Amino acid sequence: MLLKTASHTATTAEVLKRLGLSAARVSQLKKEGRFDGAWAKEKGVLLWDLELAQKCYDSGFNQRLKEESPTRKKTKDLEIPNFNESRAKSEHFRSELARLDLETKEEQLVEAARVELEAFSAARAVRDALGNIPDRVSNQLAAETDPVAIHQLLTKEIRRALETLTDA
Repeated sequence: MLLKTASHTATTAEVLKRLGLSAARVSQLKKEGRFDGAWAKEKGVLLWDLELAQKCYDSGFNQRLKEESPTRKKTKDLEIPNFNESRAKSEHFRSELARLDLETKEEQLVEAARVELEAFSAARAVRDALGNIPDRVSNQLAAETDPVAIHQLLTKEIRRALETLTDA
């Protein structure tokens, strides 16, 4: 493999000691591809090129230092709106809240929880009404032999059950 030409082949324990890292961190960096070419698996044993592993780790560390990613913007880079812009935005949102409040009071807007509760109640009423049809008409249907009469009876009962939905 690649490591047979390496100047110093080492075990994972030696790499951990040399880099001062935990086994979990080395495994993570290995999965990220940081140590590509610095290790090989031979006969089920993981072997490392110690010098190349050190170079790979150092190059990634130095590159991370070069990439500046500040967590906070500098004051001169912040976009602070002027007073009039801030006031205009504040007034806009205040008027939106007032509009929503008015529409709620006029019942043009309704809370979602209330709508869900009403829909659930209506659906349950229809379900119960449809579920009661066999109990109400089974004896009549058993005695009936005329298909037209059976159809009319079922249609009437189903329509009555569905009318509960419009009444709800």
